[in-house]
Amino acid sequence: MRFRFVVDGTAYSKHKDAFKGILRRHGLAFRGTRETFVWSSRSESVTALYERDEEHDVTLKAELVWQSRKKTPLLNELKEWVWSVGGRGGESEDEGAAPDASEAVNRELAVWDAVHRPDAERLRAEGRPEAWIEKDMKAWKRKRAEKKRELTGRLQPG
Repeated sequence: MRFRFVVDGTAYSKHKDAFKGILRRHGLAFRGTRETFVWSSRSESVTALYERDEEHDVTLKAELVWQSRKKTPLLNELKEWVWSVGGRGGESEDEGAAPDASEAVNRELAVWDAVHRPDAERLRAEGRPEAWIEKDMKAWKRKRAEKKRELTGRLQPG
């Protein structure tokens, strides 16, 4: 289930502390990056997409996407907050993954790979046995698949 809300950038900027307070009260933690803004818990998530005027350093529009398997108290409080600051929105027709969600998963995996992928060429140059390198690569692939499932579940709840 997905609800999409749009809030004017000025109103969002003025009331964003209240928005973040709502997320904290309901146990959502920030799990995003500098490009992808995601707050999530085990059962729900809120993704924010901002339209910004970088030249004037202002937010023009904030699009908030709440996702979960069922309606929750967070959704009700989020709706109330959005409408109180002059925003609009409702249930999204598109039940598939958010278009930026798979992109977000791929970005997160790229960072994870940069840290965790074994450098086979360096290991060979250092004299590590080929069987050990293969074992390291298999373990990395298994852990990567687990990480991808985790990220997909967190960034694309369905």
